[in-house]
Amino acid sequence: MDFDEELAQLTRKLADAAEMTVALHDLPDLRRVRSSVAEALAFGDCPGDRFGGVLLVIDELVGNAYQHATAVRELRVTRTAGNLLVEVSDHDPDVTSLHESRPESTRYGLRLVDQLSLDWGVRADDAGKVVWALVPITVFPAAC
Repeated sequence: MDFDEELAQLTRKLADAAEMTVALHDLPDLRRVRSSVAEALAFGDCPGDRFGGVLLVIDELVGNAYQHATAVRELRVTRTAGNLLVEVSDHDPDVTSLHESRPESTRYGLRLVDQLSLDWGVRADDAGKVVWALVPITVFPAAC
């Protein structure tokens, strides 16, 4: 691989580390989705379990979309200063049922999302809805 190819590959990895999108319309296996996100998030970081919380949130939000949405669109993860914004979009315009499942309900998964996130919610968009969660990046002492 020559220098230009290596630089292009590194540039793509850096961009993926800041924001990544995973197409969900073909319903990829949740394990594969988590692995893709974990690999992109860990790029350039010390190894560790800094992203365990966000992977649990991704698992819950994508799993809920697979189970309850009419047609799942995509997962987007955006790194901000100290946090990760997780967004799962689908073509189902109904936002009311999710609002009624906020933490006071007995739904374990959304209570977990509530506990691991600074905030979370649902919003309508032109093609359906987006369920989002803002998850802090757990900071462990660097071992590197």
